[in-house]
Amino acid sequence: MSEKRAFEALKNEKVSVNERTYGKEARERWGDDAVDAANDRLRSASREEWDDLEQLGEAINEQLVLAMATGDPASEESEELARMHARWIQGHWGAGRYTPEAHRGLAQMYLADDRFRAYYDDAAGEGATEFLVKALESYLS
Repeated sequence: MSEKRAFEALKNEKVSVNERTYGKEARERWGDDAVDAANDRLRSASREEWDDLEQLGEAINEQLVLAMATGDPASEESEELARMHARWIQGHWGAGRYTPEAHRGLAQMYLADDRFRAYYDDAAGEGATEFLVKALESYLS
């Protein structure tokens, strides 16, 4: 399989997994158009865009550890965390789809959904999801 075909298969698999895992809730919350646009955005991403989003996701988890160490969801480290998270969301949702209100809604979903809580808590330690949401709320208010 060529590298390009392998990359296309990787993107399609990621979209399929996300759809199976979160699709129902996302479609109920944000509608089919928004979810379809996000899926299309990921499918159309260049290799560089894809790699940048993956690296940003890893950097967010690292920044979350640094921000949590301050104990202050309004600290400079926490603001940087929130800015990084906003860029990551914009990269996934595409131009014109991001709003602070939608970002706040996603943050609340993180608290309500054990899958999100496990993702951030596993990456950055117990309580990471709650801290991230507080940092996002501080930044987005």
